[in-house]
Amino acid sequence: MPGSRCAPGVPALLVGELLGLLAASLAQAAIAWWISTRGGAVDLARYGAVTAVAALVATPLLSPWGDRVPKRRLIRLAKACLAIDALGLALLAQSGVYSLALLCLCSVLSIAANAALWPAQASILPELVPPASLPEAIRLRRGAQALGGLLGPGLAGAALALADLRWTMLLNLSLFMLSAGVAWRIGPPPFQPQRAAGRGWRADLLDGLRAKWCVTLDRWWTLAGALMMVCLLPAMGMLVPLRVQSLGLSAAWFGACGAALSAGVLMGVAVVAPGLIAWRGRVGALVLALVGCTAAVAGIGLCRWPPGLLLLFAMLGLGMSVTQLVGQTHRMLAIPEAFRSRMAAAHLTTAHLAAALAPALAGSLLLHAPVQTVYLLLAGGFAGAGLLLLRVPGLGPFLRLDHDAVRGWYGRRYPQAFTPRAGLRDDR
Repeated sequence: MPGSRCAPGVPALLVGELLGLLAASLAQAAIAWWISTRGGAVDLARYGAVTAVAALVATPLLSPWGDRVPKRRLIRLAKACLAIDALGLALLAQSGVYSLALLCLCSVLSIAANAALWPAQASILPELVPPASLPEAIRLRRGAQALGGLLGPGLAGAALALADLRWTMLLNLSLFMLSAGVAWRIGPPPFQPQRAAGRGWRADLLDGLRAKWCVTLDRWWTLAGALMMVCLLPAMGMLVPLRVQSLGLSAAWFGACGAALSAGVLMGVAVVAPGLIAWRGRVGALVLALVGCTAAVAGIGLCRWPPGLLLLFAMLGLGMSVTQLVGQTHRMLAIPEAFRSRMAAAHLTTAHLAAALAPALAGSLLLHAPVQTVYLLLAGGFAGAGLLLLRVPGLGPFLRLDHDAVRGWYGRRYPQAFTPRAGLRDDR
């Protein structure tokens, strides 16, 4: 970020997040392949549902600590916990025992760590860079996230194809340890926000949930996005190894599909999303992205040509990157500083609820239809949810505002949402 004043720890934050996501995406891909080959679709659905419900519980309990405890300390502690969890997975893989219950237990620690880590990492950027540099910092962070996701599934596929699960989990452990080491180099934030004194974490959590509900635009935006996630998450997660196996492809192709998805995200962050926004505006870019995601999900269900499958996953990644970047900066700038972690916790709670429902939906559909048909049904559901998103009251005018106009907009438009006694009625 040339010409901007930022903390020396910004590169450490981005590199640490890249390494952490690289390890996490590698672990997720390896575990999905492990379960699909040993337990099949039923175990995959059970694993996804159990871990998502656990995340739904952990997120509201742990996320608000980002507003009460220094974020740098939370990031360090969470990454240390993730390294311990990776050690447990490595030991389980070395034993050669397949146990769905043990895999779910190993996930509990990582879920708890991520519940504290994600909001802290997302909301620390405004403390590390000045407001004028925040949009660029977010783009850099999205690029680091995409790069981590790009390499992780590819590494998992290569490790599973060339070695075995034991070596894959040892690689995962090494990456998590590196990520934890880099996190200790994050410097003190120079732009510390003001914190309210004398309020407990429960009050913080209730304030965040209340603010999310009272801000009418964000409420319906979040709910529509959750419906989209219910349809999209299985298509790019638990159904992928089943789709790859239905075509008789190896673990290397499974890893390549995940890498293609993140390659699309990376290309979207670097080139496509800014170009589309400049060309069609944020609303027009969002419409094109929703159409592209729908077509990609349906195409994955229909395509039987392996290289074409990779292109469709890349197309899905492109669409995802645009839908995220279109509103991410606006939403962060619109929220008052003291509520960023609190509303992030509420947002993540909704996201985890969608993640809990997604595998249950996909698992029930798999009981009545082959995986190819399930992809087509999910594409139809995603298209319907996308239409609901475009109908959210006030979304278009909000997205057409520039960054200066949108800064603090939630607080000005819905002041009652950010007071301790905020009610549930809005001021439409």
